[in-house]
Amino acid sequence: MPLFSIIVVHYQGVNPHETFLRGYRSILAQTFKDFEVLVFHDGPLLDPGVSFPCELTTTQRRHDDWGHSLRDLGIRRAEGQYILHFNADNLLYPNALQELAREIARPPRLIDPQGRILDTNDIIIFPVVMWNLIKFRNITRQHKGPPEFYTILTGIPPLARNIDCMQLVMKRSLWLAEGGWYDKSELSDGHMYQQFAAKYGYRTVGPVLGEHF
Repeated sequence: MPLFSIIVVHYQGVNPHETFLRGYRSILAQTFKDFEVLVFHDGPLLDPGVSFPCELTTTQRRHDDWGHSLRDLGIRRAEGQYILHFNADNLLYPNALQELAREIARPPRLIDPQGRILDTNDIIIFPVVMWNLIKFRNITRQHKGPPEFYTILTGIPPLARNIDCMQLVMKRSLWLAEGGWYDKSELSDGHMYQQFAAKYGYRTVGPVLGEHF
């Protein structure tokens, strides 16, 4: 049983094939090797002549629900202890899984007076560079200075649109207990992730571990 299952969702026409390959190579380049990768394509291939360097599961029709049906399928097929969701326009830094594994293994730091662990390792949250959001804000607000980084649960109340699907890594057993990826709406990752974090507690990894384009 691997520690991580990385569920990759893709659809030709949304992202260039080279973007998908860049993200997939970033997974293979991880310094931590205890993981499996499950790659899903939403609908029949538009260009069957394109070569994929991996086993690919395609569907007979396109679900057209932002890949959520395929994430749900991946959760049920995965064998890893933790699920990391990954879009074709995501990228992981080489040390990402190593940092996540280290955070999973560390003893808890926060315990309440009743002895309950407040920062469980059921959920690990990590920041990513969100280039599209940065570009949008730079244009609309004439932002100057260093790049802005966004983590989930940013702001009061937390803002769903500041969340990318790969930023929350959760135990597969909890995904199954919650019924898998049950919300198929556009911003479902933001809404579900906030609910999961409030329900199960979470830990955060400090360094930025990936990018979303």
